[in-house]
Amino acid sequence: MTPKARDFLNFWGKRILRPVPVISFDAPDYVRDAVLSQEQEFGGISFPVQGGELQGWIRLGVKSGKPWRTSADEWIFNFAEPQFVQCGLVCRVDGYFGVSWSGEFLPWHADVCRLIESSAIWADLIGWRKSALCDGIPRDVLNTLSDLNGLSEAESASSREASWWLGDDTAVYIEPHLTYFPGGSSRIHVMTSDAEVDQRVKRELEAAGKAGTDLLVRLQEGLVATPEECPFS
Repeated sequence: MTPKARDFLNFWGKRILRPVPVISFDAPDYVRDAVLSQEQEFGGISFPVQGGELQGWIRLGVKSGKPWRTSADEWIFNFAEPQFVQCGLVCRVDGYFGVSWSGEFLPWHADVCRLIESSAIWADLIGWRKSALCDGIPRDVLNTLSDLNGLSEAESASSREASWWLGDDTAVYIEPHLTYFPGGSSRIHVMTSDAEVDQRVKRELEAAGKAGTDLLVRLQEGLVATPEECPFS
């Protein structure tokens, strides 16, 4: 993890150590080893996510000792308890973090560290304006805003499905849809540091949404909020 992520956990996170879980003997040894390794490194850590589809507190750790195999022949296991979302938060045995509604694996972050790194960026943006929420092809938003704000990818917090793009006064978070996955479409959150940039970004995104692209732009109001009290004891 980067120093930013460690500082985030030191300030906002908490960890309660738990008993080592009992892993189902129906799973191969390499699966049990992967589960126990993840639990040893991250089990019992809670931290807030201040935006996006997974917004709310998350507590990492094995919820049951029963990994399962998906229809795509992937071994996955429950590895986080969310405060709000109704889907399962799971890991694949290669460490990839994702969500599961009915036993299948929908990838999100390449590993748990990137989930934490992403959450640390949300915490850095507390007090920034929520300018827009877009659905569509990420490059349509990035191309529109890069000319204004010189965005660059935050590699430590980015994976194939979810990524951060940061400028001096603008931040863009790209993530999958939580409940459906249209081909090539993502949820794209745009935040800005002040009122002037907020209005400029909104004008540019509105124009992009009307320019014939398959980009749905919903302008937003409000700020990235300070975390509420941790619900996990």
